[in-house]
Amino acid sequence: MSYKDPSTIKELLIDGDMIVYRSGFACKPGDPVEHALSNCNNTLNKILSKFPGCEYTVYLQGKGNFRDQVATIKPYKGNRDANFKPEHYGAIRTHLEEHWGAELVDGMEADDAMGMAQYAKPDASTCIVSIDKDMDMIPGWHYKHTKDELYYVGLRDANTFYYRQLLIGDAIDNIPGIRGIGKVKARRYIPSSFDDAEAQRVVEQLFGKAYGASAGHVLEEVKQLIWIKREPNDKPK
Repeated sequence: MSYKDPSTIKELLIDGDMIVYRSGFACKPGDPVEHALSNCNNTLNKILSKFPGCEYTVYLQGKGNFRDQVATIKPYKGNRDANFKPEHYGAIRTHLEEHWGAELVDGMEADDAMGMAQYAKPDASTCIVSIDKDMDMIPGWHYKHTKDELYYVGLRDANTFYYRQLLIGDAIDNIPGIRGIGKVKARRYIPSSFDDAEAQRVVEQLFGKAYGASAGHVLEEVKQLIWIKREPNDKPK
């Protein structure tokens, strides 16, 4: 059976933080909490209906994130307003924990926990459910429920995505990349045909040109911030 046959999927790894924000922001100010919880339940039930009979785990961000200590060039996610939360934020999180068995992830991001869980199952029996583009650096099945899009990411494509992200950086998370390089240029510099060694060489050359003597420090920091964990003690490529 081909790993690109979705019948291999037996377990869903669901980004609970995504559900919290989308369920809450779908409410108008002053809407009762029941509206937010209904949004949450409807979203999860719709996802599960796409994969009948599958087990699932919902992941929520807990306390602490090692990236906060790693970031020295710019504060990690420092461009976000920490007080900008959706309606009934706390109530939705509690609901996910109490009624959907959501797991709290401490010390790292929920993305890392999902990445490790999927990487530990090379039989393609899991599927990451998230709208976060960064999850595409994890090989295996992916489902974007807002687009009803199910697709498979091979190891080469997952690594290529990671190397391109190093060049681009991540403005949303306040992670620097190389000025002037976006998705189009990143694809040009690192085509899909490149193996890891070729991609690494290009990344190092471009960082060297952009950052000079500090290139090694900057690149190492960006790697640690961008990389989604595949194993508990792994290091970025």
